Amino acid sequence: MSLKLFSVKTKTLLLLYILSNQSFAQNTQCAFTEVLQIEAQSGMRIREKPDATAKAIGGVPYKFKIEACAETFGKATFEGIEGNWRLVRYKNTIGYMWDGLSVLVSSYKPQVTQQKFTVESQPQTAQDDYRITEASASSTAVSQAPTIVSSQQTSTKPNTSPFTEVKLITESYPYCRDITAIDRTLYYYAVMVEDEYYVIKPIDLTIELRKNSPKNKLHFDIKPSEGDGSLFIIGLPTPFKNWKKIRNNDYVLTQYNRKLTPGVRLELYASEPGNSLGNIKIMATGTVKSYNHDCPVVENYKLLVELMLNEKEVFDVSKQISHPGACGVPDLFWFGDLNQDGYTDFILVGEYPKYTAFTLFFSQPDNPQRFKKVSEWVVEDCD
Repeated sequence: MSLKLFSVKTKTLLLLYILSNQSFAQNTQCAFTEVLQIEAQSGMRIREKPDATAKAIGGVPYKFKIEACAETFGKATFEGIEGNWRLVRYKNTIGYMWDGLSVLVSSYKPQVTQQKFTVESQPQTAQDDYRITEASASSTAVSQAPTIVSSQQTSTKPNTSPFTEVKLITESYPYCRDITAIDRTLYYYAVMVEDEYYVIKPIDLTIELRKNSPKNKLHFDIKPSEGDGSLFIIGLPTPFKNWKKIRNNDYVLTQYNRKLTPGVRLELYASEPGNSLGNIKIMATGTVKSYNHDCPVVENYKLLVELMLNEKEVFDVSKQISHPGACGVPDLFWFGDLNQDGYTDFILVGEYPKYTAFTLFFSQPDNPQRFKKVSEWVVEDCD
């Protein structure tokens, strides 16, 4: 082929490519007018582009709801299930999700104050995406793949979550610290065991002064108004009604080593065990040099939390633990989805000769610091 003929063909192909993609270069306005509920038991990922190989930027757990645009950006089929790529919003995360394993809950007309997103289209291959372990099947269609260019927000929805501030306490017999540290203006809820589940019930917190308190000291009993038996109690600034049951994980905590010494690796779950988006792995690393009585002498100790996503995301929470225990190694006290976001929360406990300290960590799926210490509770030995 002559150089001249090659040049002509190249220019012709380039012209055809430009003409065929003119529609992709047009911007469209995408309004979130539909609410979808996730029906994939392992959860669904949100991606930067409508492609299963694109970077995952977030996830939505089973039975949780998301906002979606009515427009679709390509079809995909996996194991006979047909679906479309949709631009979706879940909390502060905006990206693309395959809707094959979701159901439409409601839809509405866009309002003037609604947030709209300008998208610019580019050619891309749509692929299936709903499993935690990435599906290897290819897509059955080629579609437009919009990339977010800019956003314009005309109104801001206030954060009304009652979990922005939370206080952890336990029943105490007696409690001998400053009683004014307990905020009586909060709404208190007790976490209790009922058969195979933990249930969370509203309570009236009772604080009773002990008659046999030592001279010049005040000792109190802290308990729910309807008797005792709670694992722990949390206080919220506003009431919350939509509590979900959490599967009882006592067998995990009794069969495995609660003490998080180097080498311990536990899989913790938000509500159900298994390969689900909201579940985590907690790992202790370091070197045990020797033992001082019953305490390991550990160097370079770290407590790591790993998310169950494609990309390996590991977060070190060690520096957030103010009370790791007399041995410098905390125990795992409890885990489950306490703040009701579909991701695993957990409580650590540090044992000391004269007091016990509990540390509550909340998951934060939309925050770079995915796990944050939100409350500490210290119970002293009053003897």
